[in-house]
Amino acid sequence: MARNYKMSVIMPIYNVEEYLREAIDSVINQTMPFEDIQLILINDGSTDGSEELCKEYQEKYPEDITYIYKENGGVSSARNMGFEHIQAKYVTFLDPDDMWEETSFENAYNFFEKHYDEIDVLEARIKFFEANENYHSLDYKFRAGTRIADLNSEKEMFTIQSTAATCFIKSEALGDLRFDPRLKHGEDSTFINKLILKRCKVGVIEEALYLYRRREGGGSAVNNQLRSKSFYTDSIDYYHNELFNYSRQLYGKVIPYVQAMVGYDLMWRFATPEVKETLNEEEYGEYEKKVRALVGEIDDRILLRSPIHGSIFKKRDAMYYKYGIEIYDYIRLDGGILKYGDYPILNLVRNKTRCVQVVNSEIKGTKLVIEILISSWFFKCQNNSARLVFRINEKDYPAELEEYNVTKYKTLDGEQNYYKLARCEFDIAEALKSKGSSLTVLPVLQLGESETNLSLDYGKFVPSTTRVEPTYKFFGETAMKCYQHSIKLYNLKHRRLTKFKWDIDYAKELISRKRFDILKKRFISYPLFKFRNRSKGRIWLISDRIDNAGDNGEVLFKYICSHKPEGVRPVFVIGSIARDEVKQRLRGIGEVVLAEDKNYPYYFLCAEKIISSSAGEFTINAFDENRHYFHDLYNFKYYFMNHGVNCGDCSRWLNRFNKNIHIMFSTGISERQNIIDRDYNYSPEQVVITGLARFDALYEDTKKQLLVLPTWRRAYKNCYDEKTSSIYYDGFKETDYYKFYNGLINDERLLEVMRKKGYNGLFCLHPIFMKQSVDFVKNDVFEINDGFVDYNKVFAESSVMVTDYSTIAFDFAYLSKPIVYTQFDREEFYANQVYDECFDYDKEGFGPVCTDLDSAVNELIRVIENDCKNDYIERTDAFFVNRDKNNARRILEAVLADDEKDS
Repeated sequence: MARNYKMSVIMPIYNVEEYLREAIDSVINQTMPFEDIQLILINDGSTDGSEELCKEYQEKYPEDITYIYKENGGVSSARNMGFEHIQAKYVTFLDPDDMWEETSFENAYNFFEKHYDEIDVLEARIKFFEANENYHSLDYKFRAGTRIADLNSEKEMFTIQSTAATCFIKSEALGDLRFDPRLKHGEDSTFINKLILKRCKVGVIEEALYLYRRREGGGSAVNNQLRSKSFYTDSIDYYHNELFNYSRQLYGKVIPYVQAMVGYDLMWRFATPEVKETLNEEEYGEYEKKVRALVGEIDDRILLRSPIHGSIFKKRDAMYYKYGIEIYDYIRLDGGILKYGDYPILNLVRNKTRCVQVVNSEIKGTKLVIEILISSWFFKCQNNSARLVFRINEKDYPAELEEYNVTKYKTLDGEQNYYKLARCEFDIAEALKSKGSSLTVLPVLQLGESETNLSLDYGKFVPSTTRVEPTYKFFGETAMKCYQHSIKLYNLKHRRLTKFKWDIDYAKELISRKRFDILKKRFISYPLFKFRNRSKGRIWLISDRIDNAGDNGEVLFKYICSHKPEGVRPVFVIGSIARDEVKQRLRGIGEVVLAEDKNYPYYFLCAEKIISSSAGEFTINAFDENRHYFHDLYNFKYYFMNHGVNCGDCSRWLNRFNKNIHIMFSTGISERQNIIDRDYNYSPEQVVITGLARFDALYEDTKKQLLVLPTWRRAYKNCYDEKTSSIYYDGFKETDYYKFYNGLINDERLLEVMRKKGYNGLFCLHPIFMKQSVDFVKNDVFEINDGFVDYNKVFAESSVMVTDYSTIAFDFAYLSKPIVYTQFDREEFYANQVYDECFDYDKEGFGPVCTDLDSAVNELIRVIENDCKNDYIERTDAFFVNRDKNNARRILEAVLADDEKDS
C-alpha cells in the first residue's frame, strides 16, 4: 500500500561510493522526521560499491527507501525513472556527492504549505564545499529574502534558476514533463524552467540550503565541459532554443525572464577560446550563427544589466554577437558615467571596483611617485581616444602608460591585459618649499570633449587609506593623505599640532565604529612598546614558514646573531604551532617572538627590516583583516630570500604590487635575468645574486639512500588551511598524486634492485601534505616520514633524489648528486599553481624528466645500478654562481650596503 510522504527525494547514482553515505545521511538526518521522507535511489549501472551501500540503507529503512537498479543511461534517464515512484506531495533531488542542510526539508515544506496555490517550484540557496566554500553565482536573488517572486515583474526578471536539483517541486505539477536525455549540459535548467514558466511565479527560500560539492582539482571537469562539442551544439538546440520556443508556445513571445535565463547561460560561453579548439571551422560558423540569432532576440537592457555578467567584456561580446559592433566605439562620457546609448556602463566618480587602483604612492627625495593600475578597456573607447592625465595643482601632466601583463582576461582571440600601468613622477620641491603649502594630485580621465575625476581604490602598500577617515603618512617633513578622488601633500606649519589633531580625528572615528581594540593597540600599546624598546637596537624580523624553521631564515638568523652588526636587533618570528624542539633550537641562537604573542604586532610595526624565505601574507601583515587600520604605520623594507631557487614564473604572486619586495636574492644568472625580464616589476638593482643562505648548511655524509621528496599541489585545497598548515583530507587517496607516489615506493621491480644493492628509501611528504603520511603503504625498504624532516641531514645522507617541481632539487644539485624528476601531471600542476612554468627541465634540469611511473622506475633502477653516477654534472656547474658556502654573508652585506645607499 502506497504511503503518503511529505517529501520524495530522487537520487541518481553512478560510481560515487566515496560520497554516497554522506549524501544519504544528509536526508536521513533532516529535522523533518525520516518517516515523512521517501528516498528513491536509482543506481544507473554503477560498477563500484554503490549498490552494496544502497542495499545496506534499504534493509535498514525498508519503508522509506526505494532502491532501483538500471543499466547505465545517464543522469536524465535515472531521474526520469525516479518520477515513476514518487509518493510524496513534494519532490526534490539530490546528487549523490552533495548534501542538503538539515533544516531544509522542514522549512521548504512549511513554506510550500502556506503558498500551495501560488507556486509549483521553490528555489533553495546553493553553497559550495570542499574545493571552495562560496555561494552560487545566482545567490544575489536571495538578498531580497524569502518570498514569492513574480517573474513577469521588472525587478524579478533576473530571479533565474539554472538547476533542478536545488529546487522543491509540487508533485502534481510535474505532469508528463521529464528531463531531456539528449542533453549532457543544461538538462537541469531546461526541465526546471519549463516547470517555472507554467506560472511565471516561483518561491525563493533562503532557509533551505543545498550543499554542492566542488571536488578537488575540479578545474579539470570545467575544462572537459568547455572542450565538449555538445556544450556548443546540443545545448544551443535543446536548451536555449527549446526554452525560447516553449515561451513562444505559452505566451506568444520570448518573455524577459526567459531572455534573462538564456542570456545568463550563453554569456558563460562568451570568450571561451576552447570553442575554436573543439569545433571545426564549419561547426564554429554554425555555432556563431546560432548564438547571433539567440542574442538577437534578447533585449539590450537584459544583456547590459545582468547581475552576474557585469564586466565590460561580457557586454562587449554580447553587443558584438548582436550587432557586429565594438561597444567601445560607442561608449561616451556623460557626467562622470561611461554610457552605451542610454545604458550606464560604469560610474567613474562613485565606482568602488578595482578599475582604478593606486598601487604605489611615495616620496623619494624630492620626487613624488604615483603608480596606478587602470582598466585597459578605458583607452579603447571612441577609437582609442581616451587619455589619462595627472592634474597637479591645476596643471595637467599626461600619464606615462605601459602594458601590465600580470592580470589577464579571456577573449575569443586569447588572453589580453586587464590593466595598463600609469605612472607619474613629479618634483615637489618648488610646490612645497614654504610652510603651509600643499599640493593636490587629481587623476582625470578625458574622453572626447568630456572629462571626469576617478574614484580611486588603494592598494595594500599605499601608506594611507580611505577605509577610515583618511590617515596620513610622513615622508620626512612632507605629509601625505589619500582621498577618494585625489592625493594631497602638505608642508605643515605646525607639524606636531596638526599630527595631534589628525590622531584625535582618527581616534574619534574608531570610537564611532566601536573599535576600541584598534584604538588601544594603535594609540596606547604600540607607542608604549616603541618607547620601551627605543634603545635596544633596530629590529630586523627574520622568518621561514609560520610552522617551521630550518630554511634560509634560520641560517641567516644564526649568521647575524654570531656576527652582531652594530645597532641591529635580530628577532626570529615563528608560530606557536611549530614543534617545541624547533622553538628551543631557535632560542638557543637568539631572540624569538611567537606570531601569536600579544606583543608581536608591535615588533612588526617597529621593524626596520623583514628578511624571510616566506612570501606568505603573515610575513608582511601582522593584522590580518584589520591591516587597513595600521598600514600607514608600516615602515619596514622587505627582503625576500625565497624558499628555493626561482625556477617558475611567480610574477602573478611575487610582483611588486602584491608583495612589495625591496630586494630579492637569487642564486643563478639565468634565475636573476628571468626575474628582471618577466612581469615582477622590479628593477635590476632589486635582484641580487647571493645564493641561498641554507646552502651554507649543506654537508656530505652519503649513504645508500634513495630520497623521494615531491612538492605539494595547490589544487588539493582540503589538505591545508588558510595558513597552508596540513589538515587531513579523506579523499586524498583518490588523487593522482597519491596513486603515483604510493605506486613508486611500492613498485616491486624498484624494491628488488634496492634490496639487492643494499639501498634503503626515505619518502618525505611536503609539510603541507604531512597529515596524509598515514595513507601511504609501508614496506621493508621505504621509511615514510610522518613529520617535518631535517633537510640538510637527508640531503647529506642520500645518494639520489626523486622530486617533481620542487626547488629543493637545487639544494641536492648543489651537492652534485643525481636527480630524477617525476612530472606525470605537468599540465594540471601549472594550471593550479600561483606560478607558471619557465624553467626548462628537459634542457636545464639536473636529471632525466619522467612523465609516467614506468619510466621513473626504469630511470631509478638505472641510476642505482650505476652506483648513482651523476650524468648531469655539467649543467650543475653551469648554473651556480657561488658554491663557497658564504651565501649568508653576502645577504647580510647586501642588506647593510642597501642601508649605506639610502643614507
